[in-house]
Amino acid sequence: MAGQYIRDIDITTYRNIEKAKVTFSPGINIIYGENAQGKTNFMEAVWLMSGGKSFRGTKDRDMIGFSADAFRIESTVVNENEEVRITVACAKNNPKSTGRMAKINNGSFVSPSKIAGNFYRVIFSPVHLNIISGGPALRRKFADACLCQMYPGFMENYRQYLHVIDQRNNFLKSIKNYDENQQAAIFDTLDNTLANLGYEIYKQRKEFIDLLADFAGSYYDKISHGREKLTFVYRDMGKTRDEILKKLEYNRDRDKILGYTSAGIHREDIDIYLDGKKAGEYASQGQQRSIVIAMKLAESDIMQQVTDVAPAVLLDDVLSELDSARQDYLLNNIKGRQVFITSCHIERIQLSESKKFFVEGGKIYQDNETGR
Repeated sequence: MAGQYIRDIDITTYRNIEKAKVTFSPGINIIYGENAQGKTNFMEAVWLMSGGKSFRGTKDRDMIGFSADAFRIESTVVNENEEVRITVACAKNNPKSTGRMAKINNGSFVSPSKIAGNFYRVIFSPVHLNIISGGPALRRKFADACLCQMYPGFMENYRQYLHVIDQRNNFLKSIKNYDENQQAAIFDTLDNTLANLGYEIYKQRKEFIDLLADFAGSYYDKISHGREKLTFVYRDMGKTRDEILKKLEYNRDRDKILGYTSAGIHREDIDIYLDGKKAGEYASQGQQRSIVIAMKLAESDIMQQVTDVAPAVLLDDVLSELDSARQDYLLNNIKGRQVFITSCHIERIQLSESKKFFVEGGKIYQDNETGR
């Protein structure tokens, strides 16, 4: 297993952080302070070093600091004995891009997705509790976000797939402009492309969900002391390219009426069951929280198994909400990797060895820098 950690970060005009430059511990880092001071902004800046989108779903330009024209974040990531300098930036008036750009060392700026694989991370945030009770899109997003880190080609396939879905939906909205022969020819072209891309996406999703069922099921068994069984079912639209194509063809008449593509990998679901009952409908809040803990620990293990790198673990405002038993369980199962924790209540986090950072008004201080 390769050792990896983010050594430092240099932030300029990012959200409410005007300027910050700090060095991290390769172990546990605690970011604390009152609400609305910039803790999650700080955590989000760390997250962006992987090349992924904001875990808060924010548009890139909305992350630029107030009255600023751009933001810039730079970090050094250490992989065993190799160091990589990662830069992520976004400018309001950049003629070449409408969003973030990223680069490695002294290379050229490229799409952030192209730097995937240089810094692996997993985040546990309060928003992830909605994975259990929310709609299918949240569960797809959970799986796909992990796959984008592990397999850089997954993101490009998915983008191409969504582009063809847009083309098909636009065609369905204007279908009256085409005769039957034209309609059939256009459907054949689009549906064959969707079947090819969809099958590649399906294979990687299926592999991930099978691993998730094993790892998360095992973790939940330990959390619940064997009292409950956690299972997952992937509601796919087809297990082969031909099955996916036949489903698209079968739905053509229905899609003409609806005006959009009603089936595909963009509408699949991952059902989560606790003792055979849908967890989103029957599990208590405590059970749902435990399921998410199990899923996030599983995500970390799967990423490590695929990449041979232990990902950094980001715990955004959740550890202090867990009872002591769940705190201990979570922390004991993320040993041996870099950890970032945000909290308003540092006194509730029982950790003796850690590096602490106090956040106030967008300014970040290492403990003792301000006499605290």
